Amino acid sequence: MKKLLLASTALVLSAGVASAQGVALSGDGRMGLVYDGDNVSLNSRARVIFTLSGETDGGLAFGGSFRADNAGAASRGAAGSIFISGDFGELRMGDVDGAALAATGDLHGVGLTGLGDLNEMTYVSRFINGETNATLAAMAGLPVPAAPAAGFNLRGINTGLTPLPRALYTYTIDSLSVYASVAYSKSDSLTVLGFEQVPVGGINTRLPFVSAPLAIDSSLRELAVGAKYEIDGFTVAAGYENAQLKIDDLKLTLGHLTGMAQYSMDGITGRVIVGRAMNDLKDVVETRTQYGASIEATFDATTVTAFARRDFDKTRAAGIGASYDLGGGASIAGGVARSAGTTVADFGLGFKF
Repeated sequence: MKKLLLASTALVLSAGVASAQGVALSGDGRMGLVYDGDNVSLNSRARVIFTLSGETDGGLAFGGSFRADNAGAASRGAAGSIFISGDFGELRMGDVDGAALAATGDLHGVGLTGLGDLNEMTYVSRFINGETNATLAAMAGLPVPAAPAAGFNLRGINTGLTPLPRALYTYTIDSLSVYASVAYSKSDSLTVLGFEQVPVGGINTRLPFVSAPLAIDSSLRELAVGAKYEIDGFTVAAGYENAQLKIDDLKLTLGHLTGMAQYSMDGITGRVIVGRAMNDLKDVVETRTQYGASIEATFDATTVTAFARRDFDKTRAAGIGASYDLGGGASIAGGVARSAGTTVADFGLGFKF
């Protein structure tokens, strides 16, 4: 009994210290079914979120947030974010959106799990992050060393560059918000990735190949700006982002101009987003324009969402979903989405803690 009382007292005291320091715990979870186009499977997860907050003697607010499962990445700025804000606006660093994405955003999502986030538009900031510059280096025309053996096939080039942590500045006055972001990374080596076709017992077998680090200087610089204005239910926004990859004397510049228009009335919100590829990006995509539209309607405890879009590679995606608020942070949600000839769906319970 004494041990139980001591443990309870320690827990209460530690909770008080955490609260005084501005550390709060929250989380989310889900449980349900997912159809991936071929099979139905169970799906569940639980995540803990740390939210940090504080204030200086001069009235500046500061803080941050990260998920427990991303703690390692958050310690090096590759996940979560940290901020400071005041009359000058807000400066946030870490795994934050680029200014163009922060201004114009995405279409409304559907489903319990997001169904592959097919509602998300293509932004240079995401493209750079997702490619880890392997494809980008090849686009820049990086000379590849001689093949180590006959049958070598180039799979990619890893420059080791990353746009994270990224810095995002936001300033809001009345109905106008302006955004600016920057990211920079530099490396003095890279590796070539590929595979060799080797005959084994008369059958061609792929063996992975990774070169030794090559002494080649490379750098990544990403700049973006954006603005958003809201008045009487109308919202308009625009953004421009530009990423420049340099490898020795070679240079690749990816530009993207994006715009968004939205109108909300009586619980119904309609949104249209258009993006235009610029600079070298227009030469590496199938079509220079991406576009999409979505709608979200809330009736009492029920919310219905739908979207449709076409990407730079001419891939079309569409989805529809609904959720019902059970109260207390619990909801029932489900959706159906289709892209590239594949239909996916999900259904289940979502939780906010």
